[in-house]
Amino acid sequence: YRHLFPPRKLLLVYENQKALKLLGKFQKRGDRYQIERIACCDETSKEEIVRLAGKYDGVILNDIPTSIRNYVLKECFQKSIRVYMTPKISDILVRSSAEMHTFDTPLLLSRNNGLTPEQQLGKRCLDVAVSFLMLIIASPFMMITALAVKLYDGGSVFYSQLRLTKDGKEFGVLKFRSMKVNAEKDGVARLSSGDNDPRITPVGRFIRKCRIDELPQLLNVLKGDMSLVGPRPERPEIAAEYETWLPQFKSRLKVKAGLTGYAQIYGKYNTTPYDKLKLDLTYIQNYSFVMDLKLILLTVKILFMKESTEGVEDK
Repeated sequence: YRHLFPPRKLLLVYENQKALKLLGKFQKRGDRYQIERIACCDETSKEEIVRLAGKYDGVILNDIPTSIRNYVLKECFQKSIRVYMTPKISDILVRSSAEMHTFDTPLLLSRNNGLTPEQQLGKRCLDVAVSFLMLIIASPFMMITALAVKLYDGGSVFYSQLRLTKDGKEFGVLKFRSMKVNAEKDGVARLSSGDNDPRITPVGRFIRKCRIDELPQLLNVLKGDMSLVGPRPERPEIAAEYETWLPQFKSRLKVKAGLTGYAQIYGKYNTTPYDKLKLDLTYIQNYSFVMDLKLILLTVKILFMKESTEGVEDK
């Protein structure tokens, strides 16, 4: 297989050092890609980028200015050079647009309204049916978990936390308590740093790895606060912090928050807010009933992937 399909030798073009995080991701897939050279678009002309790209099996355009990217794209198309590209938010919106041919100038239509009433009805019917069935199946595990949490330190079994759902509406998301009692008594909202987080109890560490702590959210789904599939609900304080430097982050709230979602399947707990937003917008703009079914089934797969629960770094 390696002889027939050797890894592609690629040129990586970036604008700033933050974009180089993608380099590490490609290096983890050495069986498919080999980054032979990197080039900063601030130090390399667009003509030189095209010339360099011709020496390799392809070029990766990682969040570079639109004017440079468009030039390189067109030139690589002319020269039949393979291009890998990280999409901007505008690319996701354009890619999901409808084509219109009313006259001799092609038009692209982006409705930008979230889900249609018909889609919302179908999604709600799926939510009620599947969450009710899952509650019945999961009830023995939930009873055992509740007993383990209670016996460990005598504290409350459930933990309710304020989160955001469709149109910025606040609701109390339910979880089995995985942290110590009064873990956030200082009132400061912060993300978990993973297995090394001192606030997490031994029982909590286990139920987090198995995602059992999320099961009570099936009740949130039945109530209508959440959907089975959708963007994961953020805390108001953390969402407000993200929006100070990423105003488009609130665009995730065009649909109900979800128990699982596109960003949870294809991302990680520590995926950057910008990348989570792009994944969530990809889901919203390309929503279908079949996609929801697919993501529900794929959720079973990520339960066994340790890296999907990695915590965020302190910095």
